[in-house]
Amino acid sequence: MSVWYYAKIGFMSVRLRVRELAEERGLNLATFQREAKLGVSTARRLWHNTSDGNPKGPPLRRLDYDSLELLCRFFKVTPSELIEISDD
Repeated sequence: MSVWYYAKIGFMSVRLRVRELAEERGLNLATFQREAKLGVSTARRLWHNTSDGNPKGPPLRRLDYDSLELLCRFFKVTPSELIEISDD
């Protein structure tokens, strides 16, 4: 006899805390972009946490390991301090 277990899987929201971390250090978007040595469009996507870099754009969906490492080193934080996960 087989026993099946079902778990309700809810949706989670994953968000980068780039803007908060930068503002805690007194950086605005332009200063963050220059000091982190990022392209303007990349900095805007990370700052606004959107895939098109617009404040009300679609959510950011991808982040490669190189970018994750760069951000962690720039802010001197761990990935868990950079990424916020919440239940929706």
